Amino acid sequence: MPQRRAVFFLHGLPDYEALFPLACHLTARGVPVKCLGASAALRREPRLRGLVAKAPVSVRMIPNRLLKRFSGLWLKPGDVPVVLADPAYDRSATGRRGRHILRHGIDSIFVQHGVIQTHVNYPLDMADPQPFHSALLLLYGPPQGATAITEEARGRVRQVGFLKRPLFAPRPPSPAFRQLQSGFARTVLLCHSFRWQARYSGSQIESYYSFVRQVAGARPDHLFILRGHRGKARAMHRKKDAELLRAVPNVVLSNAHSGPLKAMDMHDVLDLADLTISTASTAILDSLYSGRMAAVFRNEHPVFQDLPNIETAEDALRFLDAPAQQAGDALLGRFGEVGANLDRAADEIADFLAR
Repeated sequence: MPQRRAVFFLHGLPDYEALFPLACHLTARGVPVKCLGASAALRREPRLRGLVAKAPVSVRMIPNRLLKRFSGLWLKPGDVPVVLADPAYDRSATGRRGRHILRHGIDSIFVQHGVIQTHVNYPLDMADPQPFHSALLLLYGPPQGATAITEEARGRVRQVGFLKRPLFAPRPPSPAFRQLQSGFARTVLLCHSFRWQARYSGSQIESYYSFVRQVAGARPDHLFILRGHRGKARAMHRKKDAELLRAVPNVVLSNAHSGPLKAMDMHDVLDLADLTISTASTAILDSLYSGRMAAVFRNEHPVFQDLPNIETAEDALRFLDAPAQQAGDALLGRFGEVGANLDRAADEIADFLAR
């Protein structure tokens, strides 16, 4: 029987962030790895070319539609796909591949890619926990924290810690933004996850924008960068964004496709910031691992319960005046050092493939 190999499908930047370092760690151990990349991702993020060129693992580039549609072409006997969405519940654009994996009984390995993730630990009170097809589940935290997974599936969980690190050197902002930033004492990154509509009501979103207006108005010597999840904007928020920019001149938007911080990813923007306030999301850990203390806006998830919880503008101003670095260090201790975590995850995958 041929040795099994791990197969990584890299459709876009989220796949590279969550999976590519893991593929490189496996390759360094001599574990068979196959990486298939969507060619469109290179156009959207040109820095990927340099990343792939210097990596110890090669990536075969394929048009995205072919990579998603013809799953049987890319999965051969002995291949074990490493996935971000388990085949049992994948309703995304890669769902066709998930159905192929289920139909043919192919083993898969699931890797958590968000600190708060649907079908893993959200919703917290899920009445019917999610069964998983994957034979191995690599999670940031302990099995008991995976509240949306069935008890049987938790038996396949391995806690490996936080696995994401910056892929690129920070992209510098435009000279115009640097000139703007130089007029302020500090820069604060404000992140939200409002694209995840199931979590937030209209009144909660309205309350958040009111909160930003109050905090920015109270600190005119601070520059505030407002960023939605992955820098993406929704049409329903554009009016609120425009009203906010008119009301407080010391707020700028970080949008992926427009504005003064166009094309800047999360770590690019973090390189510009001194502190972060975010709704409960992976942005919190991205910030802490980048050396920026973070606080949580109206935290609703126990994973962040030890960090400063920002309920009001007054809470935010106290945090800006005295960031609780000790709380951030404690959380980093729980999630571990990324290099060691990647080694641990690679060991788990290598052991699984050798069975």
